[in-house]
Amino acid sequence: MRSLVAFLFVSSFVACTPKDETTDTSVTDTADADTDTDTDADTDTDTDTDTDTDVPTECVEEGGACILTGVYTEDLYLTADKPWLLRSLVQIGDDTSATTLKIQPGTKVYGESATNGLLVIARGAQIDAEGTASAPIVFTSDQPVGSRARGDWGGLTINGRGVINACAEGTDLCEATGEGGTGTYGGNDNTDSSGILKYVVIQFGGTEVSTDNEVNGLGLQGVGSGTVIDFVQIHRNLDDGMEIFGGAPNVRHLVSSEAGDDNIDWTMGYQGNIQFALVVQASDAGNHGFELDNNEDDYSALPLTGGIVSNVTLIGSPAIEEDNFALLARRGTSGQFWNIAATGFSAGCLALRNEETYGNFVGGTGAIAYSALACDVNFEVEAAGSEDVGGTEDAVFAAGMGNMEVSDLMLGADHAPTAGSPLLGAGMAPTGSFFTAATYIGAFDGTTDWTAGWTEYPAN
Repeated sequence: MRSLVAFLFVSSFVACTPKDETTDTSVTDTADADTDTDTDADTDTDTDTDTDTDVPTECVEEGGACILTGVYTEDLYLTADKPWLLRSLVQIGDDTSATTLKIQPGTKVYGESATNGLLVIARGAQIDAEGTASAPIVFTSDQPVGSRARGDWGGLTINGRGVINACAEGTDLCEATGEGGTGTYGGNDNTDSSGILKYVVIQFGGTEVSTDNEVNGLGLQGVGSGTVIDFVQIHRNLDDGMEIFGGAPNVRHLVSSEAGDDNIDWTMGYQGNIQFALVVQASDAGNHGFELDNNEDDYSALPLTGGIVSNVTLIGSPAIEEDNFALLARRGTSGQFWNIAATGFSAGCLALRNEETYGNFVGGTGAIAYSALACDVNFEVEAAGSEDVGGTEDAVFAAGMGNMEVSDLMLGADHAPTAGSPLLGAGMAPTGSFFTAATYIGAFDGTTDWTAGWTEYPAN
């Protein structure tokens, strides 16, 4: 099948200057003006008025697209006037070089389906992908509109030097290799910076590299808190929408829509924060809203996984018959969950598994507070001989502050609470400098739709 890129650009687009594909492409400072003022009505106001001084990367042209492939150790600058194609593995940096990939607002980057195109930001390198609400940066399939599907290409993986708990106790420097051949991650710096993602959309990724070895839409592997992740959508990924392996990345304004597996996944000692997220399942495929582990081989591994999450709306699909929970916490994870609104998940809203997990949520560091559940069955029905030992979900939920079970969240078509919704005025955000004050449960205050203008939900 002819790709979307070839289809679009046989007939029209800019002229590109060919260059030897095997040569790294560099960016030096000259002149180009980019003034971006974001006055988003939510709590985030960006008054960035920087002037870029970057020369656009020279185009290696093929079939009307600019081809990227291999490892780059010199800076790249992708501009919106050209389509860029990821051919096979594209890696920014070599695990030591301070290489930067900068992407102009409005740029489209296509993953080549025939070669499982994949973008990896190595440790020490950075991505500078700062779109705007009116000109988001889009990573998508190279197949024609109408023929795109989950798993057409890889996705975006970022590797950092944050702390992970994948090694034996006492290991001085713990490192691991990412799923799908996505490189080495881990270290001892939870404040590490891998750059910025802002107003970025990632669609139709998650290619299966081998059996049960898929790539996440957005993989954050040992990423540190110095990385900025704000206004990001992962749509129709074959595997998880966003998976976090250790480190301490902070995430705001996240949308995970119609993932083929879990929407938000964490493991290996994650220590960061998440606020304002929307999860929407499709009817044809999907698993959990959150799937949360400490370490699958050692449930007591340190540092203990325990992110803090606030203001999330989870919309499940009753059509999904398999194991399908809004929030599944297991394998010794901890975590604090504030202002969570969940409905529509066929197996239930909340499942806690394993004695170590219950221990963390009963008298430990874990908590569920100011949250509302409206599934047909809110809590996992425990089967004899199952992993569900150590307590019960309803007891944990009932012990939390401000929690409620309701029959209807009263959400509108935009997933925001309508007038009279039990979510309005019933929330309280956790303390901490990262979190914005919020007096409502869920991702939206009923007035401002922070997803408007930059997200999209194509079926194919």
